[in-house]
Amino acid sequence: MRVLYITDPGVVGGATRALIEMTYELKKIGVEPVVCTSSYSELNDILNGMKIENYAIGHMSAMNTKSPYKWKRPIKYPYECLKYYLSIPKAIKNIKKNIDIKSIDIIHTNSARNDIGCILNRMYNVPHIMHIREFGYEDFDCCTYRYKYNKYISKYTNRFLAISKAVAKSWISRGVTKEKVQILYDGVDIHSIKIKNNYNNDNKLKMIIAGGVCEAKGQYYAIEALSYLPEQIKKNVYLDIAGWDDPKYLKKLEKLIKECELESQVKFLGARNDLYEIYKEYDVGLTCSRAEGFGRVTAEYMYAGLCVIGSNTGATPELIEDNKDGLIYDYQNIHELARCIERIYNDRELLRCLSENGKKSAIKFSSTRNAKEIYEVYLEILNEENK
Repeated sequence: MRVLYITDPGVVGGATRALIEMTYELKKIGVEPVVCTSSYSELNDILNGMKIENYAIGHMSAMNTKSPYKWKRPIKYPYECLKYYLSIPKAIKNIKKNIDIKSIDIIHTNSARNDIGCILNRMYNVPHIMHIREFGYEDFDCCTYRYKYNKYISKYTNRFLAISKAVAKSWISRGVTKEKVQILYDGVDIHSIKIKNNYNNDNKLKMIIAGGVCEAKGQYYAIEALSYLPEQIKKNVYLDIAGWDDPKYLKKLEKLIKECELESQVKFLGARNDLYEIYKEYDVGLTCSRAEGFGRVTAEYMYAGLCVIGSNTGATPELIEDNKDGLIYDYQNIHELARCIERIYNDRELLRCLSENGKKSAIKFSSTRNAKEIYEVYLEILNEENK
């Protein structure tokens, strides 16, 4: 089975990591992946190392984050629309040049921000599957460049794979065809995650918040919550922030850290390729996001043996059962988040219990399981096409 994957032109993040692990696992069970990226990047080097056929085709996202400056939007939006429409013929030309479409059994778009897979489905009638990995509006305040975008992708997609109930509900409410949506929780490479085995009983508590350092991920609230801890606890709690950063937001965080006198408590790790190795050094994993479509890092924290504290938004409550395998707090309520941290700090037996339960719960989010379920979807779609 030969499958053409279309990736998101965006930065290397959760969706890209999901693609890498998904294609790796699917290749093991007989799928021949062909991956189309937008431009040549680190992802292409990784795919080359995995001996996966890949090409940079120059496509642009059909959906993107709005400019944070409202006065710029009337100017920027038409310009971005023009760039998007001009990129389509170039991308199609590059696909035709490098790939025999007749050899492709299924097209699989890795992110609902892209519609090149829909265009290929319309042109060649090759079955098309689209992954919905984010909310788009609730989390990143996106806009679309194609008129009636959700109606268009519904028409030229055989099956949508939503990575959580929350994501499925959101996109269906905006016009995506309900009957085409299937909920299939994302997978993570749990076999590569180093597991925490020893739980500290000393006075220190080490926390990590991993993911893009941007407003949607809520690092600001984590820092604020740390500042509200009682003084005798605060001096023993440490927070590491890992991930690529939005420079403007990073400056905002650095200013807050200085104002709260937390320079010795909070550290920026930058973008890391060794998160699976270093998770075991922490006690607590924080998910403070505005709306996680799934929350790969949440599942990673859990399997690594960290106690997870997560906001009650997006899919996070689908992964964590409050007081059983983690703690849930009201999004943006920094006082409640601070109380959760204080509670874990004071009760190390609770930390151990929640961590152990979380580890057991996370097993169902393995990339191996995820790949097998996706493969079953491929077979189902092909059977429907052959009837």
